[in-house]
Amino acid sequence: MKEAKKILAALKKHYPQEIVFFEDMNPRDRKGYAGYVLRKGEGFLSPSDWLERKDSVGLSFNEIALRLGISRPEVMSIYKSAMVKIKEIMMNEDYFDFVKNKRQLSLRVGFEAKEEWLNRHLFDYQREIVKRACEKGRYALFMDTGLGKSITQMNFAHCVHLHTNKPVLLLAPLAVVFQMLKEAERFGFKLHRVEDDKIINGLNITNYEQLENLQGCEDIGGIVLDESSILKSFTGATKRALCEKFKNTPYKLACSATPSPNDYLELGNHSEFLGVMPSFEMIMRFFINDSMNAGGYRLKKHAEESFWQWVASWAECISSPSDLGYDASAFVLPPLREIIHHVDFDNALYNVEGALFALPSSNATTLAKNKKASLAARIEKLNEILRQEGSTPHLIWVDTNLEADMLKKALSGEFNGIVEIRGSDSAEYKAKNLIAFSNGEIPILITKASIAGFGLNFQNAHHMTFLGLNYSYESYYQAIRRMYRFGQKSEVIVNVILSTSEVEILHNLQNKKHQHDVMKQKMTQSICQSRSVSELKHSWNKGFTLPFFLQASERAKGAKNEAL
Repeated sequence: MKEAKKILAALKKHYPQEIVFFEDMNPRDRKGYAGYVLRKGEGFLSPSDWLERKDSVGLSFNEIALRLGISRPEVMSIYKSAMVKIKEIMMNEDYFDFVKNKRQLSLRVGFEAKEEWLNRHLFDYQREIVKRACEKGRYALFMDTGLGKSITQMNFAHCVHLHTNKPVLLLAPLAVVFQMLKEAERFGFKLHRVEDDKIINGLNITNYEQLENLQGCEDIGGIVLDESSILKSFTGATKRALCEKFKNTPYKLACSATPSPNDYLELGNHSEFLGVMPSFEMIMRFFINDSMNAGGYRLKKHAEESFWQWVASWAECISSPSDLGYDASAFVLPPLREIIHHVDFDNALYNVEGALFALPSSNATTLAKNKKASLAARIEKLNEILRQEGSTPHLIWVDTNLEADMLKKALSGEFNGIVEIRGSDSAEYKAKNLIAFSNGEIPILITKASIAGFGLNFQNAHHMTFLGLNYSYESYYQAIRRMYRFGQKSEVIVNVILSTSEVEILHNLQNKKHQHDVMKQKMTQSICQSRSVSELKHSWNKGFTLPFFLQASERAKGAKNEAL
């Protein structure tokens, strides 16, 4: 017993915060304390030992070693590594309740959508999505192009208005606002465009640029973001403004076809906007600094499954109705043919000090110079493409106003009905010509992906050309999806004209495409799998796993009980 006393005294000296002597505890604290308690000279007692048998005597280290048939150093090692450092690790129900209350859950804060609130034009899978979004209250819809985001989000807004009897606001890119108004009329929704900064009690829509001028946002019942990829920037002004302005809005819906084309962190911005979890907390929980990419993060390998289950608790991600178990025979897309046209770069036009000829470069300034120098050759190649295709409606994507000016000048003498849309044009001019092209009234449209590359439906046409590329995969993907979407009946031809000095851009976009495909597949699989676990429809509730050292202590306690 003297040896045991020496061991306990040494442990107390080295671990003064972890060791608690039973005799030193306040009697009022004994019942609530759930750590292991050491009696002077008597080894340790578990909570069940000293609560149920207060008069019993604990075993010394020597006695435990003798009964278990192991050496005293081994017993000491077990206690030192597992038992003496668990003052704050409580092994009763109170502690598990404490852990449970600390978990960040995507709670169900919604309501049940009545059948009479659902639009008669909804497909069955869309009805399910609307119902689930209403049940959750705060939800993200990552639906591929052509699956009906517009009618789904308008019906969600309609349900929220009927449930709360308060205004509901839809925010969308300017070009999409006019299309949404047209579709609302088609589906029977009364959608009011906010022009005088006043929100009415009903369904309202305006563009993101009007956000700072809106009045009465604190009184609305719900907010819907169309093309919510606008939340992309982690510290962006638009993201901060949206999160701050609508932080107290009871019902929220964020809709996008590309939740995060090549950047998982955009999901954190959606989560923060919806009020599920702040972006920085998501990064802390699931990500680690990427040493190969300065300032970047990568998903922890061991946290991958938990991360996607968490996303599944507040988001819907489908690329086809079949993901929800519905018939998708009517949603099979025709072929997509991407044709890369390489234009030889004229090195005589390349004027960089110390260089005899152009080399592939990822430098933005050098690329801009190369694109400008190769513009005439690229326009000539585009002329050949247009001659081969005849009178087929054609959409031409450009990056700069200079490209648009030179292109329009070069084509005007040979082709009729050319229309260009640029950022400085009025909203009415943009809307009129975008709708005209979607109706097949304009043979050739020249514009930028930043203007017409999101949310618009151009299934009437199936030919487009990129007069060059930039590093934004999202812009490229979304621009193609204006035509290549469910409802398209013909093979879509995508021409990409590049000079030989721009191959780095193409390689970069191909890498981003791979990342996007991988992420989209994982999201879809995880969210579909989660439907078999009813818990994940309402909250993310990761099971609690005992730390390794506690597992060791439990094994030791079990061995002790067997020996006794």
